Amino acid sequence: MRLIHLKLAARNVRRQPHRTIALGGAVAFSALVMTLILGFVNGMDLAIQDNVTLYSGGHVLISGYTASWSGRLQNRFADDNVAKTVGSTNSDIRTVSPIAQSRATVVFGTREIQLTLRGVDWAKDQLYHDSLILAKGYWKGLENSRTMLMSAQTADRFGLSVGDQVVVRLNTASGQQNVTDYKVAAIYDDGAAGGMNMAFVAFGDLTADLNMKSNEQQQIAVFLKNSTDAEKAAQTITGELSSKGFTVSRGSASNTGSSNAAPSPDSSTNADSFVSSITGTGQDASRHLSPGTTLYYVSTIQELAGEIGSALGSIRWIGYAVFILMLIVSATGISNSYRMVLLERTKEIGMLRCIGYKKKDVFSSFIWEGILLAGGAALVGVVLALPIGFGIGFIPFNPHGDFGAALVQGHLRFAPTLSQLLLILVFVTIVAIAAVFLPARKAAEVVPVEALRKTA
Repeated sequence: MRLIHLKLAARNVRRQPHRTIALGGAVAFSALVMTLILGFVNGMDLAIQDNVTLYSGGHVLISGYTASWSGRLQNRFADDNVAKTVGSTNSDIRTVSPIAQSRATVVFGTREIQLTLRGVDWAKDQLYHDSLILAKGYWKGLENSRTMLMSAQTADRFGLSVGDQVVVRLNTASGQQNVTDYKVAAIYDDGAAGGMNMAFVAFGDLTADLNMKSNEQQQIAVFLKNSTDAEKAAQTITGELSSKGFTVSRGSASNTGSSNAAPSPDSSTNADSFVSSITGTGQDASRHLSPGTTLYYVSTIQELAGEIGSALGSIRWIGYAVFILMLIVSATGISNSYRMVLLERTKEIGMLRCIGYKKKDVFSSFIWEGILLAGGAALVGVVLALPIGFGIGFIPFNPHGDFGAALVQGHLRFAPTLSQLLLILVFVTIVAIAAVFLPARKAAEVVPVEALRKTA
């Protein structure tokens, strides 16, 4: 019997092609718009996480703080077991590499600028090779000692070119000032990297400048295969390090900006606050730690991208509001249309009742008609949205604008998930059923004799 209802519903959908196209077009447009909104918001979310990963150096960061003989907490540690433990916790880890970082003053001629200088192990970390666009120079040149990868913004401000020599002033890990020099080997497009203004040098060169030992590091950067797994990976790493006897702490994305926020490598005040959050012994907690005691803090890109992510959340809710409004308009149109259908098919309904159709059969045929119309139109809208979304992804945008951090190499990323596409289809179909429900119930209540008498 259900097959008969489905065949009758399909025939009725084809009977009025103009009405079907008008109603289906409205529903398909609603599904198309929602697919595009969700796909691009997801893409921007992933792009922001990738760009923030460039800022932070990894999807998950493990920072180590060691107490010196004077009681001062320094952002440095020398324990190879930490990296080994981290690398064995998750099969989805792409790379585990050391990071050193410092706030430095770069001098060229009579000009100088303060920026973040990061030491990267180029042999292990493919994040920058995969994400940065070189405006000048080649990656091969960065394999040489004392070479620097400079941002285009800084290079333009200084008038720097590949091959120029710059002087760098920075504080060592123990607080002393050091002066060194680097040769600019390449310049990257900082606009296509979300506006990041940072210089990169070899990890070994920077640790030497910071007066750190060859086996020391400041952070361990974990680069995952999927950035959305960062929070789960951080929890696993925290638990594994704790089980091995390391003193480790971490906040959550919801704690961003609180006293549990990850301390910056340059700030002893934040480091003391970090120790306080663990030991509860006050602002001078680091002075009560035994020399050589190391504390670890695990952070994720979700914590660092919190503010931008909240802005994307607003965009997502605006998209939901637009989608709901369009569905309401479509549902109103479907409901009114099927009220007209009821008037047009009164005689037909009466005849069907006379030949044995029951009330539930008439009701079912109307409901199935709404499902076929709305479900099919929603499917068409979703399918059409895919090539449109991916096509828009090829259009270049200004990476230096307000949404530069949400772009991938100057392009929007379209990344809808299968669950979202299925949710759109299901939600549109449910709304259509609700719109057809009242006309279907009235059609089921039609009295056969009265229907035939009035339409005779």
